[in-house]
Amino acid sequence: MASLGYIESAFKLRYMGIGLVWAWLYCSYSTSALFSERQGQSINADASWLASAAAVVIVFFVGGMALSRIPRTSSLWLPLRLAAPLLMAVGTILSYLGVGAPMLSGAGGLLTGVGYALLSLLWAQALMVLDIEEMEVAIPLSFIVIVPCVVVFPHLRGLSGLAATVLLPLASGVLLLLCARDGEARERAEGSSRKGDLPCAEFCVDGNRAARIPIERSWRVYLLRVVLVLAVLYVSVGWLSSLAETRDGLHELVDFDVAMLLSSLASVALGVAIVFFSKKVSFSGLFRWAVPFAVVTLVLREMPGLWPGFAASAIGETFDSLIQVLVYLFALTLAKQGKVPAALGVGLLNGAVQAGVLVGNVGGELCVAAGVPLTTVGLLLICLVSFAGVVAPSGEPAEDADQLVGANAVERVLMEGCLRLQERFGLSDRETEIAFLLAQGRSRPYVREKLFISKNTVATHIKHIYQKLGIHSKEELIDLVTAAASQG
Repeated sequence: MASLGYIESAFKLRYMGIGLVWAWLYCSYSTSALFSERQGQSINADASWLASAAAVVIVFFVGGMALSRIPRTSSLWLPLRLAAPLLMAVGTILSYLGVGAPMLSGAGGLLTGVGYALLSLLWAQALMVLDIEEMEVAIPLSFIVIVPCVVVFPHLRGLSGLAATVLLPLASGVLLLLCARDGEARERAEGSSRKGDLPCAEFCVDGNRAARIPIERSWRVYLLRVVLVLAVLYVSVGWLSSLAETRDGLHELVDFDVAMLLSSLASVALGVAIVFFSKKVSFSGLFRWAVPFAVVTLVLREMPGLWPGFAASAIGETFDSLIQVLVYLFALTLAKQGKVPAALGVGLLNGAVQAGVLVGNVGGELCVAAGVPLTTVGLLLICLVSFAGVVAPSGEPAEDADQLVGANAVERVLMEGCLRLQERFGLSDRETEIAFLLAQGRSRPYVREKLFISKNTVATHIKHIYQKLGIHSKEELIDLVTAAASQG
């Protein structure tokens, strides 16, 4: 029990419940557990998919804006947390029972779509109680939940498949309630929440009144560009999934979804690698990883043979999984920094993803029906994705750079000294950032508030900084940074 408690504390296992939501999507539409007679993926999988996809897009956009206006002390949160997983569970049952009955199946798709988007938005609120560094571990690792699903769900049929699929959103709902309770307990223990910890666009003033957190103009324009680029990128994903068979060639040969297993493990590994080896989780950094994935997948899709088809499936699934993880993490990171409310950011970015998938799926079906050569469409999509890579934001609004480097000459000199120490002593990016704040004379509580990390994390980073630099106090650090800067 002590070991389980340590693992839970270190990896925040209960906060990985968002992975069960993603697992439900895979198990419902990429295995035969729910639809045993299905012949393809996505839009041609079952009549319920189109209703579900349309509902997901609407709820992400509209629900994200609506939830961002609900004060965190509102009594509405508990009914919403109970309703979301129940909607998914009931919708899953109706979709299963509605095979061959379009009205019943459509109703099931509508309920699952609403529940899926709502549960995703509610998880955004629950995860905001974590520090950024805790989120950077919990969110990428959440996708590991899909790995056992890849092994088990393809072999389930009938009522056993239905029961297992229904359990996924219900289990996610239980974990959501536990995390919400933990969040309330943490807030009570800390006395008050920081602005960056807010789950929505409003916070309580005088105990009962709500005040809106403004989104600056530069960030509104930036987010609009991100939304448009994500939608364009995911048109290619939707087009590929509309043409894909339930099983690629290797899956048919070995009766096991090797591509999805490898992609699940790879997406977790790549997600963790991007988080730890990037200076910060930004959309421009995310997109540098995304565009090559998309282009390679489209090229492999046009090549004949067993292995190109398998590689296209594996890379495409990895790309999709990785983007889901990183988009979610990116939106919550912006919320932690006070740039955009959590529900609104997650709603906009995931709404763009789902809208692109929907357009791509419908477009793929129409192209097939019209007899348009697939090679022609594939080339157009490659050009479209490449163009999206060119027009994507190359960096965040300039205000962030000003905050980091400093608006005056003294801060620029201190940053230059910190960068030289980083190169000389092997400081990490986070350690360099903290050293810069300490060199300005900032306190540990200030560092914690500025970077939205825990007290223990700040202490650990400072300990490592002092060890690497061979010093024992802030005063020595300031002297060392100043001396390094003067050597330029």
